[in-house]
Amino acid sequence: MLSRFSPRLRSFKIPVFRPSLYHYTNPSTSNNTIPFDTQPFPFDRFAPCCPATDVAPSTNGFVPCQKHPMPNVLGRKIDMTDKMTGRADTERHVVMCIGQDGREWERSKVEAVVDGSVYATNQLHSQYLRNNRHETSVIDKDFLLTVCDRPPTTTTTCDMMVFPEFVLYPQVSPAHLADSPVAQVLKTLWKDPSHPSLPAVPDQIAIKNERGQEVDAVILVCTHERRDMRCGKIGPLIVDAFKKSLDERLGDNNKVLVYGTSHFGGHKFAGNVIIHQKGLGGHMYGNVRDCMVDNIVDRHVINGKIIKELWRGLVTPPSL
Repeated sequence: MLSRFSPRLRSFKIPVFRPSLYHYTNPSTSNNTIPFDTQPFPFDRFAPCCPATDVAPSTNGFVPCQKHPMPNVLGRKIDMTDKMTGRADTERHVVMCIGQDGREWERSKVEAVVDGSVYATNQLHSQYLRNNRHETSVIDKDFLLTVCDRPPTTTTTCDMMVFPEFVLYPQVSPAHLADSPVAQVLKTLWKDPSHPSLPAVPDQIAIKNERGQEVDAVILVCTHERRDMRCGKIGPLIVDAFKKSLDERLGDNNKVLVYGTSHFGGHKFAGNVIIHQKGLGGHMYGNVRDCMVDNIVDRHVINGKIIKELWRGLVTPPSL
C-alpha cells in the first residue's frame, strides 16, 4: 500500500520562487531547465493511495481506491501508458472567467457558443489575421485559451486572466470585444505571444483572492463534462481535494486559487491539471487522482518542485 506524504503545515507560507533560482530560456528548450523533484513521486500514474483488494486491476491498469471512490467505468477508460509529454509549446495562458453558469459549459466546444467569450476572441483573431496578412512581422503562434468557473465581476460580462503575469482584466464584454482596451492585449499576443510587455489597460488588477490578497498560484483543473465524461467526473473530485488540502496546510496564508476549467487537451490522461505559480511558470499534469493531491501541494506548491512522473509540459514560462 502506498503511503501518503501529508504533513500538516497550517502556518506555512508559500514561497514565491524567483526565476533566478534556475536557468530558464524558452518553453521549447530542454526539459533540463525545469526544476524537477529529484525524489521519486510515491504514486504511479493514476494509482490509488489505498488499492482495493477485492477486485482485480482492469486491463488498462486501473485499480479502485478504498478511500477515494470514483466510477469504475471511467477509471477503465484512462490511459496510463502513452507518453504524456510532447504537447505544442505555449508561452501565455489566457483564461476567460465565465462563472459556473456560463453558456460555454453547455457545449462540448466552448468556441461554438455564438457570442460567447471564446467565440468572440476567435472572431477577432480571424479579423486580425486578415488585416495583417501582408505584414511579415506577424507571428501566428498559439497561446492557450480556456474558460474557467471563476465568477465574473458582473453577470453580463466576463473577466480575463493572463499568465504568467497574474493579471486580471475585469468586465470584458464579448459583444464589444473589438472596441475594448483588452483587444490591444490580444493583438499583442497574436503578433508575438512571447512579447515581454503587454499594453496597460485601465482597471487591470493583479489576481486576488476573496480576502483581497494577491495570489501566489492559480490551479486549474479540467472539469469540462460536456467535452468528456472522464474529466467531467474526475475533475470536480480533484478540485475539492485541492481546496481541502490547501486550507489544511496553509490556513490564513492560503494564497492559492482553484478553479474548474474547460478542455485543454488529453482527456484520456484525466485528471488534467495546470498549476500557474509565480516564479515557476505554468505546468500541466496528467493522470492526477484526488489521492495524489496532498503530495502535489507539498511538492509543487509549497516546495517548488515539478513532478516529472505526471508532467505533461510547460504552459507558460516563469516570466517573459
